Amino acid sequence: MSGTISIEPYVLPLAQEYRWAKGVQTERRGLLVRVEAWGAEGFGESAPPIHLDTVPEELAAEAGRFVAGLPVEAEDFLARLDARGIPPRLRCGIAAAWLSARAAASGRSLAAILAAPATPAEAVPVNGLVTEKTPDQAASRAAALHAQGYRTLKIKCWEDREADRSRVAAIRAAVPDARLRLDANEAWDPEWALEHLTQLARFGIDYAEQPIPSWRPLQEIAAFRRRSPVRVALDESATDAASLQAILAAGAADVIILKTQRAGGPDRARHMIRMAAEAGVQVTVTVSLESAIGTAVALHVASTLPQPLPDCGIPMGRFLAGDLGPMPPVEAGAVMRVPSAGPGLGLRPFTAPAPRSPAR
Repeated sequence: MSGTISIEPYVLPLAQEYRWAKGVQTERRGLLVRVEAWGAEGFGESAPPIHLDTVPEELAAEAGRFVAGLPVEAEDFLARLDARGIPPRLRCGIAAAWLSARAAASGRSLAAILAAPATPAEAVPVNGLVTEKTPDQAASRAAALHAQGYRTLKIKCWEDREADRSRVAAIRAAVPDARLRLDANEAWDPEWALEHLTQLARFGIDYAEQPIPSWRPLQEIAAFRRRSPVRVALDESATDAASLQAILAAGAADVIILKTQRAGGPDRARHMIRMAAEAGVQVTVTVSLESAIGTAVALHVASTLPQPLPDCGIPMGRFLAGDLGPMPPVEAGAVMRVPSAGPGLGLRPFTAPAPRSPAR
């Protein structure tokens, strides 16, 4: 029994500021994971929350300690890894690399082994992201995205009610037929949020992501959902299968926002998709501003969602000034094709991060 795992730290500059409720970021830091086993290769990415002051070299050393001495080609490799108490985002990169290597060795895609016995989709419809600060800038971005074929736009929001109202109004005027989603990233107080959403509902909002903090008691979040004039999507609240089960039991969400990084890997994400589907709750897969590697993993996961697939929050490549691999493009009709250049992950990383043209 053999096999190797290599873990490489990375720092990627952003082509433009990433502005959201938790600050403004200019870099993306994380780890690239490579597994060589069964005569094949697999790749994954560990991407910590972007607002944390991560030191990639220290993170790589920590990940290395978790995999030290583990038999890579063992059938129970992931169970042994879990027994060491590895944090979810470190596990995500390692599990994705291991599973994609295993898929490649069998001549199948990562999506195929996740979806089995069902057949995954070949392409995933995606939404556009609007983070611009002023109404004019936000409307301009929304119009440009809509012209590129995006049917759904996600709008990052803050604690400034008038700024949100002005931006959403300008966006709706610019794109009258687009589906609009709001993302507060836990920034709103419950009563304030209800008043705010009541004002914004007239603009035709699909749902609001995590409008109130995830630390609020689940029964309070469920009560908020029952009073909300807009569908409630839970993002930061849905961290793993146990938290999802509690959310479903409480009836606290209309939609679950699923991030493969936070879930701890594609296998765990797929399990959460099945749980939500059985409860009749929509799942939207999104990313944590990952490189092409993490984006590819998310596409494989999203392709296993129940049909018809919802527009997912995956196209974040425009924020990166450098990348670890060839970013899957957004194609006509605002879809991203699941990488298929070969079995497993379907794409390979560059030998060194490649620069990208600054976004406009």
